[in-house]
Amino acid sequence: MSSLVLSLRPGVSVISRDDELEFQSESGRISFKRVAPAVCKGMEQLANGGTCEERLIEAVIQADGAEQLARAYYYLQRLTQLGILLRSVHCGQKVLATLTPTSRWFAFDKCRIVPEHRYVLSRFAYMHRVGDVLVVESPLAHAKLTLHDWRATALVHLLAQPRRTADIRQSIDGLDAGAIDELLMLLLGVGLACQLNENGETAEEDDIALQVWEFHDLLFHARSRVGRHDNPVGGTYRFAGRLDPPPALKSVMASEFVELYRPDLDRLQREDLPYARVQEARCSIREFGDPPINAKQLGEFLFRVGRVKELIEYEIPTPAGPLPMDFARRPYPGGGALYELELYPVVKNCADLASGMYHYDPLNHRLGKLAGTTPEINSLLQTASAATTIPIEQIQVLVVVAARFQRMAWKYNTLAYAATLKHVGVLYQTMYLTGTAMGLAPCAIGTGDADMFARAAATDYCVESSVGEFLIGSRRTE
Repeated sequence: MSSLVLSLRPGVSVISRDDELEFQSESGRISFKRVAPAVCKGMEQLANGGTCEERLIEAVIQADGAEQLARAYYYLQRLTQLGILLRSVHCGQKVLATLTPTSRWFAFDKCRIVPEHRYVLSRFAYMHRVGDVLVVESPLAHAKLTLHDWRATALVHLLAQPRRTADIRQSIDGLDAGAIDELLMLLLGVGLACQLNENGETAEEDDIALQVWEFHDLLFHARSRVGRHDNPVGGTYRFAGRLDPPPALKSVMASEFVELYRPDLDRLQREDLPYARVQEARCSIREFGDPPINAKQLGEFLFRVGRVKELIEYEIPTPAGPLPMDFARRPYPGGGALYELELYPVVKNCADLASGMYHYDPLNHRLGKLAGTTPEINSLLQTASAATTIPIEQIQVLVVVAARFQRMAWKYNTLAYAATLKHVGVLYQTMYLTGTAMGLAPCAIGTGDADMFARAAATDYCVESSVGEFLIGSRRTE
């Protein structure tokens, strides 16, 4: 025998005082006043194993008539909006699945399941492991469905193709019609599944707003912003006490170095082009000049874009207590002053500088040579050429931007990678303005091969890999 059970989130308690009910959780508390005894008793059952909505409403009607019915529904709606009311499908003594609100915008649309209709999983739904259970989520949903039993997992799998309830019942042993309807109701009620119309299409497929979204883009957008999930967000320092703070500067990679030219900042401040003129003149230039950029120009460019201006250490408050952490300020802004981005010039044609891949040492303002011309480095240049339609033989310097992911993830929850991509955009603009002010030809690239970079630079893909690419060269004389 199946049933849909309402219960409270773990950790939520109910305190009853005369005609007042108070719900307490880690995130806060809410109280209802002048609660009828029957309603009070039904609400207390939510914290003691849960109860069916029909049973709760029936008990209210029997004790107080229909007068308290609206209040009972109001209380359930408020608990739903607060995200502390769970809905679980039970089959006998087994819990099949539990629907947990993840957003303050959560609303459960209780729909009727029609045997003649076909249902299919949303193309934005995905399943992943959380601890020792499987969870179904979607960037369109304001709730997540935890699967406790293989039969619920099997139902989700079957919905990869449009199915009627009879098709599902024939495919899964031990799952009665009521349980199937209730599982489908949970999936449909939050947009994890869709009903097909008479043309064999879903509302998602007819929705122009959704047609333009790819799965990974919408998921990234929803999960890196507040509003559609209940994950911690911001500077939580979640690894404090478990991992040491990642250093502000990565350790030296090379044994061979090239000292770079340091421009006179006072002279630049006096003689540089006015900002308004630089801003107006900024554009992507895909034709480079002859002679090519030289080592002095590249040195000035890197100095103005990415050098360390100041290396300092602060004691920061964390859940594990105060910890020392070092910071290295750069010319461009960075979230939390963490500066996780690294610059790797790949030199194809630069006067006074040998071809190959280098790592920019921003503290000492020098280049450490990592490799000469290798197949992996040639592949990076070919990818840049294909992305910009610039012939590979005309490329002068490709600056690969890599990120040390742990530097951001050690402090930030949820938004770490999104912030890194914003930093890439800020760095791109700094490169554009600097290149324009210097009379060089700048050009950002929209894509690159992170795996190939990791192979070329001998880095771990998940520790440090590329997140941006930028071409710089001499400007062609008209």
